Amino acid sequence: MLIIITQLFFIKMKIACEEVVKYVLPAYRSMVANALVYEYGFTQQQTAKLMEISQAVVSYYITNKRGKGVSKYASVKLLKEYAERSAKKLATTGANDENFCEICMELRRQGVMSSTQGCAMSQSTV
Repeated sequence: MLIIITQLFFIKMKIACEEVVKYVLPAYRSMVANALVYEYGFTQQQTAKLMEISQAVVSYYITNKRGKGVSKYASVKLLKEYAERSAKKLATTGANDENFCEICMELRRQGVMSSTQGCAMSQSTV
């Protein structure tokens, strides 16, 4: 009984950033890695360098061994647009200045994320 109550407590206390780190960010990174490799023709090593992650992580992203939350978020138009824009910017300039907090807030506004708590960074709720 204590385990169930504890789990319910933590579910209700989950902040948006937790969902982002666990599901949204890996899905986003997976989309960017796939775009760089399959649309822009970068190798896994080049993609890793651009994204500042290891080649092994790129491999996991493009084989869907990491970023498993992609299935829930892959159809989210906003996330796809941000990922495509990031991939294009990385491919053409080598830089990416996406503000992920903005992406998170917009996903929450659209009701895509299940987190009910506000943003830890802005101390606001949507």
